[in-house]
Amino acid sequence: MKKEYTIEQAAETRWFYNFTEPNAKGETIIIEISKCINSGGKSSLPVLWKQHGFVDRVLETYWSISTYVTDTERNCYGLYNPQSKLSEDGKRTVINFDWMFEATEENKEKLIDEVFRLFSTATGETATEVKHRKVREYAKENNIDIITELPEGWVDLGYCTSPIGSTWVGSSKNFRDRNRKKALLLI
Repeated sequence: MKKEYTIEQAAETRWFYNFTEPNAKGETIIIEISKCINSGGKSSLPVLWKQHGFVDRVLETYWSISTYVTDTERNCYGLYNPQSKLSEDGKRTVINFDWMFEATEENKEKLIDEVFRLFSTATGETATEVKHRKVREYAKENNIDIITELPEGWVDLGYCTSPIGSTWVGSSKNFRDRNRKKALLLI
């Protein structure tokens, strides 16, 4: 996978890096990078970070990044961001101060490189594969047929109980018809 991206400058201190190739999971990523400047007040973030021992000095400038990862089902998440980590109790996301750097070009490249490394080494099922696997597991557990194309004469039954990624279909509109067949249609 090549580290190729386009850059869009949204403001004097804000850029979007749009990587051109998806990773092995079919995900795409955009990195938003903002150069932040310490306001100098006693309650500024860099001052509070220093007071609470998160950093060893008050940063005059620093990089803040957000990541926008879109999976194969068009869901968007903030993944592969080295500036974020789970808290010790695992219940929330907190700042990873190991990746909170002074706003220099060299440090910006370090952040971009790390995001790209995390993104490009991700492996596993695509979101679509996960969705279809869950439908197949449900169907197997409940002895239900799965189809990928709607047979002629069959209709969408409109039930709201099908697993995400599927819909109930049947061979008859009348639910009282004893000869009606039904299955899950993958979507």
